[in-house]
Amino acid sequence: MTSRWPHLAPNSQRRRLEQAWSGLGYRSAESIGYLLEKSATTWPNQTAVITAGSRVTFAELQERSSAIARTLVAQGIRQGDAVCWMLPTGPDAIAVASALWRIGAISSPVVPLNGVSEMTNVLAQIEPRAILTVSEYRGRELTAEWDQAIEDSGASDVLRLTCGPAPAGWRRDDAEGPGALSDTTLPSEPDDPCLILFTSGTEKAAKAVAHTSAGIQHELATTVGVWGITSNDRMFMSSPMTHITGLLQGFLIPARMGATAILMDRWNGDEGVELIELNRATYMAGAAPFLRELLDGYRRSRHSESALRQYCCGGAAVPPELITGANELGIAGYKAWGMTELPTSTLPNEFVPLELRATTDGPLAPGVEIRVVDENGVDLASGEVGEMLLRGPEMMLGYVLPEHNESAFTADGWFRTGDTGSYSDDGYVRVTGRLKEIINRGGEKFSAREIEDAVAHHPDVTAAAVVAVPGGRLGEQIGVAIVSDRTDLTIAEIGSAVTGLGLAKHKQPELIAVVDALPVNPTGKIDRRAIAALFESSRKT
Repeated sequence: MTSRWPHLAPNSQRRRLEQAWSGLGYRSAESIGYLLEKSATTWPNQTAVITAGSRVTFAELQERSSAIARTLVAQGIRQGDAVCWMLPTGPDAIAVASALWRIGAISSPVVPLNGVSEMTNVLAQIEPRAILTVSEYRGRELTAEWDQAIEDSGASDVLRLTCGPAPAGWRRDDAEGPGALSDTTLPSEPDDPCLILFTSGTEKAAKAVAHTSAGIQHELATTVGVWGITSNDRMFMSSPMTHITGLLQGFLIPARMGATAILMDRWNGDEGVELIELNRATYMAGAAPFLRELLDGYRRSRHSESALRQYCCGGAAVPPELITGANELGIAGYKAWGMTELPTSTLPNEFVPLELRATTDGPLAPGVEIRVVDENGVDLASGEVGEMLLRGPEMMLGYVLPEHNESAFTADGWFRTGDTGSYSDDGYVRVTGRLKEIINRGGEKFSAREIEDAVAHHPDVTAAAVVAVPGGRLGEQIGVAIVSDRTDLTIAEIGSAVTGLGLAKHKQPELIAVVDALPVNPTGKIDRRAIAALFESSRKT
């Protein structure tokens, strides 16, 4: 099936890796396409999804999914065809994702907050056979926007389907009704592309990332095992279902175990607390801003403890006080490191000691290997900081556009993450930042995250993000965006906080912007381009 993208076919190095992973029991021949069907057969009356206004069983979810699958097939969608879908976080997203995998199509979710420009980029990269969306979302006409993107990209012969009312030129996604598929309609092979996700694109247009069913199955097996997820768990998810976190933990993990997913399409800390407590959610995952707002919500609520047992936090720098704050509510929070290209690189759990949960990014996930190298690619000693390279069973096949792969991998199959950090003899990873988040002042290089952590220790600072601002005598200035109730915070005060923790004077920020909230992209990661824009008028030449 990789004939459409021949560069994604495993080379000899990749095949050797896959053979090694198979020998270690890290490769599954079971297709992800049958997951929801099996859940509906095993737990038909079990509640699969809870939202603020509905409850859906596995049997009901599968019935909806079968109608979508039958409609796709009737409209000519076949194994290996790519289909883009843009849907709110809810039962329809699960039904669509499952339907695509069941018929062997390649599922390509697109975050609903994206606009016509991002849609056009998606169409240009993967040339999908079909688009599936809703007519209206948060005051936007998504079908009209997709029509515009299709026109702008010059795409042709694109099937257009909607969940719900269909405007002119579009069809309902369930027109064929539920029922069985033919015996010849099968999921894709475990090692073929089945999922294309788009990176966050904080620096340039997002890149399309291809994953296999075998990789996803390994991801499920390891996360379920390490986190101890059972059918008694209730997984709370407010991240977009079109993002790897939402897809895995809002659909795939609960469906694998017969657990209930509690889905929230639009995040609000106070409402999230009440939804968690009303439904006794036991597990949640999300970026640091979600955890911060959740803790604030609990402080404003009547609840002195949380029903949550675990919170997996990632997506941005996670201040240790967030993890310790969660612990005070009875939530075992931990930091985990992952990315669209290799979703779960580290995999801690509730049994890791609090100090390590708060100050590290956890131990490596089963099957994942790491190297930490200097700028010349030479391996560094335990605990030394450098660029982190990864490889593991759930690693992507590659990027859909060949040019995006040119510098992504080493000759021996290691993925260049672009993240900096260390791996110590204690078995724990400590992420320090991004290569592109290194401040370079007159040839002296240091991590933006190091300064962020220092600024965050100021008692009046709720959150901070540091960026390099071109200009000044030394080539780059240090700009810091701060969330604080104090609008009178001065750069001198923040500088004193940095040096007060023992950091060198040249690491003091030179530019400051006090904001209501740090700008984030649709997946909850800090949008550093937006932060840099805050200092456009302040650049020194």
